[in-house]
Amino acid sequence: MGFRISLLAAKADKAAVLSRLGLTDTGQVDAANEAPLSAAQLPNGWTIVWANDCDWADGRRLDGLTPRPAIATLMAHEGVMAADLRVDDGAARWSVSYGVDEEGKLAGDWPAAFAPIVAAARAREREDESGEVDHLFDIPVAIMEAITGHRYDAAGDAIFTVVTGVDAVAKRPWWKIF
Repeated sequence: MGFRISLLAAKADKAAVLSRLGLTDTGQVDAANEAPLSAAQLPNGWTIVWANDCDWADGRRLDGLTPRPAIATLMAHEGVMAADLRVDDGAARWSVSYGVDEEGKLAGDWPAAFAPIVAAARAREREDESGEVDHLFDIPVAIMEAITGHRYDAAGDAIFTVVTGVDAVAKRPWWKIF
């Protein structure tokens, strides 16, 4: 099945981000990110809010946060191999997605600085004779990691804690995938 998550990242203090979102940090460590929502402050200044819901992360949730931080959101659904990254760094808004609008299609307008990530994934895709790994799915994920320093599917030093509040993720029945 794989991950079906979304991440909301802001280059801002964790307390300010959670306050703006109407969320409260419980202090309870969520090492495996199993809670509906959890959050971490990274050493590089980014705050990541992890949602076990593909639709939760939306940069507009932080409208009104001042000063306006750089914001990145990532949706990753490994079950259907779809990933969508949206970035608003204050100077520009851009996005890159894979498999969102059309299965197996890469779309977006990423900055030239990320072209090596795209080129490397395309090269791995061409060289993979088995065809069992969808290397293009990794492009939005790898760019999110390059921006924030966090990758959702890799061990890292981020300590996520459970967050709760009025805007927490609603639990859906197991049979409703989307």
